[in-house]
Amino acid sequence: MQVSPSHTQRQLVSGKVGWGWRQATYPISANFAFTGLLIWLFALMRLQPIGEIFLAIAAFLTLIGLVVGVFTAKSLVQVCRQNSAYQFSRSQLIAIVTYWLALIAALSIASGNDDKTRVTSIVMTIWWILPAAILTGIASALTWHSKQAKAAAKKQLVDPISADILSIVAYSDQTVLVSPSALAQQPRQFNSLVLIVLGFFFWTMLDFALNLRAIATISLTVAGLTGFFTWQAQLRSSEKILHLKFSGLWGIAANYVISLQPFSSLALIKLQETGGELSWMQLSGNNRDITIPLAMTTQAVTTKEGVTDDQLSETIREQFQLANQESERDSLGLANVLLPQGAGILAGATFITLGGLLLFLFPLPTQQGVESIIAWLGVCLVSPAIARFFLRLVAPNCLQSDQASHIKNFLQAWEVGAVLLLLSIFLSGLGKAPSLIVTSQALPIFTLICGWLSISTGACILAFVRRTPLWTANN
Repeated sequence: MQVSPSHTQRQLVSGKVGWGWRQATYPISANFAFTGLLIWLFALMRLQPIGEIFLAIAAFLTLIGLVVGVFTAKSLVQVCRQNSAYQFSRSQLIAIVTYWLALIAALSIASGNDDKTRVTSIVMTIWWILPAAILTGIASALTWHSKQAKAAAKKQLVDPISADILSIVAYSDQTVLVSPSALAQQPRQFNSLVLIVLGFFFWTMLDFALNLRAIATISLTVAGLTGFFTWQAQLRSSEKILHLKFSGLWGIAANYVISLQPFSSLALIKLQETGGELSWMQLSGNNRDITIPLAMTTQAVTTKEGVTDDQLSETIREQFQLANQESERDSLGLANVLLPQGAGILAGATFITLGGLLLFLFPLPTQQGVESIIAWLGVCLVSPAIARFFLRLVAPNCLQSDQASHIKNFLQAWEVGAVLLLLSIFLSGLGKAPSLIVTSQALPIFTLICGWLSISTGACILAFVRRTPLWTANN
């Protein structure tokens, strides 16, 4: 991801932005093509016995989706070239929201039909044609762009690329950007987006045991939600500032601005009980220590000689002139790290277990109505904020994220999600009449929301444990 420079003018001194971007498009294209064709063929099979008019609508939506996918692929290529976080444009957000509302409106109309189940199935099937075509169009265009770039660079000597090597880019204003290479993080970023799509597809289009479908849906969705991120460390040696930036959707993103003036060394601390296999990177000073997130410290490369080459720690030490320290500690000596991380892992596992039990033991909605679709989106919007709240409770020494000032005047994601969840419960029957019958009508959707929210919150907590720095005051 590209961080705005501190000066208006700067030049590239060393490194290559987006190194390995063309190789990164191969798995992205393959996953998009597989998902798009899978959804499209499944929808076509369900529409086949209905009639020619629905097939004509499907063909029209397919054509539109392919065109949209071809144009969208340009932004994906640009993101891979810059090795940046993918940002949805305003037009894309408007189109997505409009198409989502069209589904809600169509399902609301279908709910008044005598043959509700059949009409709902037709509406959902036709709705999925466009996303499937867009994914297929993106995959085709990505393949074409990759071949064009390969032909242009055919005569150039290309060094072998490793997904484990970091991308280190230095600029003339004494700013160094460290992040995983494009091949390491771009396929994960876009394939996580596919998982979110597949999660919604599983819930709305597949017919098997309701409890298993609910668990499969939220598992795919939350895997995509927590996996759709990139990270970057911005090192500003002139200001003694280390800026850690994690991108993500709906509260997953975080920024940590750390002043390195109080710190004198960067230590690699290994746990004795594991023979050094578990290790943490810590900024050490007189007053406090800060543990670098695990998601950033697992990028070391082991050479053929068996030597571990940790480019991140070497770059930080070089830029900020920090001393190099290596030590081993037992669990007691690492209690300030093991306890908060262990508490976070325990909390995440507890939430996931509780959510699974709720989805298995209690009744769920038998029909794929509007309320369950709204609930799915509401859970995605709310769960990151709940996860951060509980992580702060069990691990109070987690470093707080610096919130962007421009979002203070707008609704936050969790606020919108909370409204959607309340709307989902209301649409299921709550509030129509003050009786126990109404409560029983709302119970299935309420159980579904609680189960999904619990699993999603637990998974987000586990993700935040790996992406949150810890601070410890020295006595």
